[in-house]
Amino acid sequence: MLIRFTVSNFMSFKDETEFNMLPAKGNGSRKLQNHIHKTKSGIEVLKTAAIYGANAAGKSNLVKAIEYLKDIVFGYETLLAPQSTRFRIDSAYTNKPTSFRIEYEYKNIHFDYAVEIHKGKIKQEWLYIINSLKNDLEELIYTRIDDAVTFGDAFKDSIDLAYIKRYVSKELKDNQTVLQLCYGNIEDIDILDNIYDAFTKLTIVMPDSKSHLYSHLVVTGLKSFEFAKNLLINSKTGINDLVVNEIEVNTFFSYSDEDIKKELIDDLESLIESVIDDLKNPDEEQIKKVFDNAFVPFEYKSQITILKKKEEKYFVSFLKTKHFNTDDLFDFDEESDGTNRLFQLSPAFEQLTVEGDVVYIIDELERSMHPLLAKELLKLFSLTETKNSQLIFTTHESHLLDNELLRRDEIWFTEKKDDGSTEFYPLSNFNPRGDKVLERGYLEGRYGGIPYLGDFSKLIIEENPE
Repeated sequence: MLIRFTVSNFMSFKDETEFNMLPAKGNGSRKLQNHIHKTKSGIEVLKTAAIYGANAAGKSNLVKAIEYLKDIVFGYETLLAPQSTRFRIDSAYTNKPTSFRIEYEYKNIHFDYAVEIHKGKIKQEWLYIINSLKNDLEELIYTRIDDAVTFGDAFKDSIDLAYIKRYVSKELKDNQTVLQLCYGNIEDIDILDNIYDAFTKLTIVMPDSKSHLYSHLVVTGLKSFEFAKNLLINSKTGINDLVVNEIEVNTFFSYSDEDIKKELIDDLESLIESVIDDLKNPDEEQIKKVFDNAFVPFEYKSQITILKKKEEKYFVSFLKTKHFNTDDLFDFDEESDGTNRLFQLSPAFEQLTVEGDVVYIIDELERSMHPLLAKELLKLFSLTETKNSQLIFTTHESHLLDNELLRRDEIWFTEKKDDGSTEFYPLSNFNPRGDKVLERGYLEGRYGGIPYLGDFSKLIIEENPE
């Protein structure tokens, strides 16, 4: 679970700016006690956060900052980008570092991780485990300054400590995190792998995100699509079933797509050969299992598809929708934007309500959806007893400001300050009466987080001025 996130000198974040999931003291909400989770270290954490704010106030920048930290940990970023995504309104920040810090709990491990970047290089990095807040017990895992890494007490009993030090000293690059370097390479210390895995459970969903992996898992039968189907049916989209359609490859691809077809078949054959080569003297059953599970995913004309091999023939499989009162099947690109958004969000809400230890951060939750539908999705999560899962989302939808679904300390606002930087603050900083209609108060500007508009009438140009 996300506990606290801090960022500086990144996009609209100038100085150190904090967002947290901590309950307010005395002015949060007496309702929704099931929204509070207590960590093993003794800290209370909220399960939901709704972030409001005017356009360009910085809501999406928070999501991008968390996503950027995740990408750094996984080694996806070149780390050159912070020079262009730094706080650019003040030229004094050109030569200042960009920093990210996150407190998070995963598998009862409360950790505090930070990284500082400057001119495409990691200048500092550190990781602590928080064992007890009450007793101020924390454990250093490692600290890093430039390329010099110092390991803490967690490694003192490791028989391979000397090897670890040599390995890190030799292999660590100046644009690579210690977490990424050590993942899967340090056998007798599990803590680094667990922290790395925690970031895999932190999922970012942008407004234009597509759940390719989820679609592939559904098409291949590795994951049931019952949840997605029921979500689409109950949302009254007109859909009453999802169907996996399978077509022989030569029928699916036209003559003009011959090169695409050949490339995909070559990719599939290479994949099958590679997996079989990794097996030691595989028997017929193992080889059959490889063929059954091997597939190459691809996107074709906005359709999520996979290529598989069956009995020396190649087939393309993809999802179709079936509507009431017709036997015709429809492609997803024939469905509305709202239907597609629902399908893309279905794996998020399935994991949030069924699985544990997952965190979803969704930018523009209500995008392309009716306000009542967005509210039902929030209600689904809010009223479900979940296992250490969190939903954090940005929104403009005032209908979601409901005391029955969100605590006051779970409602956040963003504002642009006079210097162009972003600040965050929760509704619990205010003291609205218990019976106050939060939506009305928000739209009236009592809590901030709304645009202050100019005179739009000045945009009208008279055609025949006298």
